[in-house]
Amino acid sequence: MDIQKFCDLFKNQNSLKNPDRLEDIKKFFEKLKEGIDKGEPCSLIIGEYLYKNIASDKVRKRKSSATEFEDFLGYSMSGKVMDNGSRKNIPITTIVGVDPVVATYLSSNRREKMDIIFPSNYGVSLKTSVPDNAEINMGSFAREALFRGFLTPSEYGGERKGGLGSKPQIEEKFKQIKKKGLWKQFCKRFEFMINYVYVDDVIFVIKGGNYFEVYTVDGKILREVLVEAIKGGPSKAISVINRYEGNSIRVERDKIISKGNKIRIEFDTQHFVNLRKITGHIEKIEQTVLEDYGKKDLSNTEKVLYSQIKNLLQDLEKI
Repeated sequence: MDIQKFCDLFKNQNSLKNPDRLEDIKKFFEKLKEGIDKGEPCSLIIGEYLYKNIASDKVRKRKSSATEFEDFLGYSMSGKVMDNGSRKNIPITTIVGVDPVVATYLSSNRREKMDIIFPSNYGVSLKTSVPDNAEINMGSFAREALFRGFLTPSEYGGERKGGLGSKPQIEEKFKQIKKKGLWKQFCKRFEFMINYVYVDDVIFVIKGGNYFEVYTVDGKILREVLVEAIKGGPSKAISVINRYEGNSIRVERDKIISKGNKIRIEFDTQHFVNLRKITGHIEKIEQTVLEDYGKKDLSNTEKVLYSQIKNLLQDLEKI
């Protein structure tokens, strides 16, 4: 199936433009939900694609489902998926007011955040997850830069034992900084890094099997949530910040997505039941043709096809 053609048709039917702001992406999914709820064929076909390739129990825990969503958002809105060839470090000479070592890490961290860029030069970061995963991987946020001048590498450690791999461990390190009388300066470093690294709006998707939730989160609000948490002190900070894994920071999912706009698409409605009756018949017809063609039993194929097409037309009349 060439899903891009259906996406182009859907956009034309709903007078949707390629995004140059977060509201345009939000409108796309709102119109898609509206069309699905009304049983509009083009919307249902797109919804079925999202179900089969991204949200269903069969595929949602595969890494490939995240890539499928990136690709979908790209070709449905004329966007380009960012890759190593299109990502570039920001020159560190443009990052003023911080240690050059910190600036080097910031340049690298920021490069990795945008996942899709649209013709307008507007870009977004994409995150996908499943319902039982209560945290978001916010990507690289170099601990070497964050803690530089506040804790030594031996003090903040890695992600595991004695390091930064849990809320209690993170809180302990924050308390060490506060005990040294450096908390105010540390908050300034954290805020600078947050405002420099997380510059993009975020599209967050929960792949729920029979449902698909899209959250559109304004980058400014994301930054405010993270900065407000750290300014509240070590204990409040860990109400949002969970841990490090590798050099990536993990945060509480609901603290972030609750600040966004939510669009929920259900895949178990009667409209989808009807659509699957049709596609089921089509798949049977295709299978019959392939099997009998392989046997060169073309006369039998014609008889079976006639019967199956008749059944399909009868089903269509009932919808």
